[in-house]
Amino acid sequence: MRKIFGLFVWLLLLWANHNLAQVGSAMVNLEQGKLDKAKEAIDKAIQNEKDAQKSKTWFVRGEVYSAIAQSPIPNFANLDKNAARTALQAYRKAMELEPNQKGYYKDAENAIKTKLYACAINQGANLYNAKEKDLANALIAFEVAHEANPTDTVAVTYVSAVAWEAKNYDKFLQYAEKIEKMNFNPATKRVTKIQIAYLYAERKNIPKALEVLEEAIKQYPNDKQIWGLAAELYEQQIKNGGPNNLIEFYERAVKQFPNDADFWKLLGFAYWNKAVEVEKEIRKKKEAEGLTGELKDPKKQQKAREYNNIVDVEIKKAIPPLEKADQLKPNDFDTMDLLRACYETLGMKDKKAEMDKKIKAIGKE
Repeated sequence: MRKIFGLFVWLLLLWANHNLAQVGSAMVNLEQGKLDKAKEAIDKAIQNEKDAQKSKTWFVRGEVYSAIAQSPIPNFANLDKNAARTALQAYRKAMELEPNQKGYYKDAENAIKTKLYACAINQGANLYNAKEKDLANALIAFEVAHEANPTDTVAVTYVSAVAWEAKNYDKFLQYAEKIEKMNFNPATKRVTKIQIAYLYAERKNIPKALEVLEEAIKQYPNDKQIWGLAAELYEQQIKNGGPNNLIEFYERAVKQFPNDADFWKLLGFAYWNKAVEVEKEIRKKKEAEGLTGELKDPKKQQKAREYNNIVDVEIKKAIPPLEKADQLKPNDFDTMDLLRACYETLGMKDKKAEMDKKIKAIGKE
């Protein structure tokens, strides 16, 4: 019985020493570049209850997985595509197990700040540039790099770009906000603003997209691309039954770009479209009040003229911007054709005849 008990104790000690040796084995294999064996050993070590309570165990795990993250050898790099994240978690666990912030606390803290950032960037780049691009895991690696060095702009740029490419738009928005707050160059912030606006527009949140673009206009008042995108969305807002702010917007645009024919043209069209809407309302009122067709009653004739004058006033507003557009960009048929319609509606015969000649001269009639 005593021999059996002694054998049991010997086996127990052997088992315990075996687990304690796993950390040392991981360190030796790490030094020799045998990352597969190092990973196998340290993974076994954390399964042991006693080893798992030691900061050294977790620090070594962080070292092993950091090495995997930056390994140029595919067989080692593929041991764990989230090696950078595993390393970060291990280093943090090592710090957690050192409540007095001594021992491996400082080693782990220093490894995160100096080593892990580069490892994570390296792993993210390798995953992104692989033959079969792995956007999801590349994104995780770049996020680890940002966590390792929160003030660095490179990692934030990579996360933002990969999140956009991966269509992980919630993650993109999260990092776009960081770009706005961090010390990025204006060109990067400008592109990010445009991307955010496109994203909200794709999600059918036109008001939010316009809010972003209006902020961008304040920051980049001379950027015609931003103004142009805002114009498209103001147009879309109307089609969706939203408020019509086009005239106000284009009035601002022509002040900012006084020599841009396109914005003058769009302003003219906006005034014309408003006149069309006013005419529809006036027609309803005239029909309701019996003011259509041939009118013999002088009072009704006068009332009908007053209603018609309301429409004419709106049409007249379209002429100056359209004429300015025609001056800046001659021979644009759409501008010329709408001007002719304005002249004809208002009974401006000479102007209409002159425009007829110009249109004929460019071969449109």
